[in-house]
Amino acid sequence: MKTIASVLLVFVLLALPLGQINASASSETANPQYSGYPTFSISSVVKNTSVTIKTNNLPPNNSFKVRMGKMGTKAIGGIVVGSFSSGSGGTKTLTFDIPADLKGLRKIAIRFDSTTGSGYFAYNWFWNSGSSSGGSGTGGYGGYPTFTITAVVRNSTVTIKTQNLPANDTFAVRMNKMGTKGVNGIKVDTFSSGSGGTKTYTFTVPDDLKGLRQIAIRFDSTTGSGYFAYNWFYNNTTK
Repeated sequence: MKTIASVLLVFVLLALPLGQINASASSETANPQYSGYPTFSISSVVKNTSVTIKTNNLPPNNSFKVRMGKMGTKAIGGIVVGSFSSGSGGTKTLTFDIPADLKGLRKIAIRFDSTTGSGYFAYNWFWNSGSSSGGSGTGGYGGYPTFTITAVVRNSTVTIKTQNLPANDTFAVRMNKMGTKGVNGIKVDTFSSGSGGTKTYTFTVPDDLKGLRQIAIRFDSTTGSGYFAYNWFYNNTTK
């Protein structure tokens, strides 16, 4: 009997770490970590001097190097003009000097790339003329839309929050299996962006995808603008 009791005790002790790991995974599922990708818009420009940007959905605890280059290059391999740490992530306002070699250009590309190995990056461009408006420097839209997952009701609904949504556009929303990026997915709704920017929408999970552990979701413009965005979510109720 002692031998049997000892074997049972060892079995329980060996099983405990696995139970702790599973509990940790469930906790992470209930509180999803960073998802999507960062973007930024142009807030203001001082001709031949500086540009101020506003980030959206910046990943936390990351470091980035900032470059500028000629228009059309996406600033790849461009001149390094600064660096920054994302801290808690999200929305931040940052100002960078325009390098001497790019002064006098009409348009300038700007980007930032992670230096921590995460692979995150974002790019945009601006008119090199004094302006307090965003995007193209004349109030036009710049960059591209993204969205984050804010809430899920298992097998029922998902709520998203957009960032940098272009104004006066119409989008079709689709869901599909994980790994598809929502391409050719089941159409679940459409929406009009109105004034654009940050908006919150809730969509119903289609019957054919109920029961899946992860679901891809995307929206595509139906007006010919070409704008789209995609993400994914755990099909578990979040609070």
